[in-house]
Amino acid sequence: MSGTFLSMTGFGRASASLGTRTVSVEVRALNHRGLDVKVRSHELRLAPEIETGILRMVRGRLVRGSVAVNVSEAPREGGTQVDLDVARARGIHATLEGLRKELGLASPVDLATVAAFVNAGSAAPPAELPAACWPALAPALAAALDGLLVMRAQEGAAILADVTGRLTNLRGLVERIATLATGVPDRAARRLEERLAVLAAATPAIEPARLAHEVAVLAERLDVSEEIARLRAHLEHLGVLLAGQAKDAPGRRIDFLAQEIAREFNTLGGKIQDAAIAALVIDGKAELEKLREQAQNIE
Repeated sequence: MSGTFLSMTGFGRASASLGTRTVSVEVRALNHRGLDVKVRSHELRLAPEIETGILRMVRGRLVRGSVAVNVSEAPREGGTQVDLDVARARGIHATLEGLRKELGLASPVDLATVAAFVNAGSAAPPAELPAACWPALAPALAAALDGLLVMRAQEGAAILADVTGRLTNLRGLVERIATLATGVPDRAARRLEERLAVLAAATPAIEPARLAHEVAVLAERLDVSEEIARLRAHLEHLGVLLAGQAKDAPGRRIDFLAQEIAREFNTLGGKIQDAAIAALVIDGKAELEKLREQAQNIE
């Protein structure tokens, strides 16, 4: 099986030079039933055209996942220099010291407290990233998405290997169940015949035709050939999905198919009261549950 799967988790980062400014673009993705994209920029005020462009590009390349795109401006060279308003700092210190003495507090006012008051309300408004910057920003977003998709593909390959192994296990379990189930109706019919024969000896009123009818009804009730056939068909379809034949949201299709397989296992287990088959059904459900968990990670 050579299908290419993508997981829904991943990370990518790239940067763009906008004149004297450098803008970083990060894309993070987690599991989600559909595609949910959020654009975040705490340090920059993005023009609506840029946010629209980001959403359009992400939706054009991803199918499922909770995706967060963070756009931030890298510090400029020499941007660590701090311009301190000394007069303002002295005034704040004097005011705080006066309040300290008035309240009878022992500890003197330290620089950290003064700095907190200096910075309060003095934060600069976020810088604007105008629409004209989009042609330079778009390649950085594309590169970040490339990195995210590489990570998704690597994780997807591991998921595919795991799910393929579980499909092999499920096929083996179904064939073992099919082999054991073949003799169940005959064995149950013989037991019923033996019991009814004993009853018939004690109660001659039981008609042979009635006995034959009850045996036939029991055999039909214990026949699981249809369930086995549907299980084989579902597993064959699952194999097609794993081979990469489904191009749109294979994770959803696999999850739906797993539900159908679980339904057949439940029906089969309910029809046949056989300890060996019941154990195999339990094993099948366990493998199927692990497969469904992995399907939640597939785009």
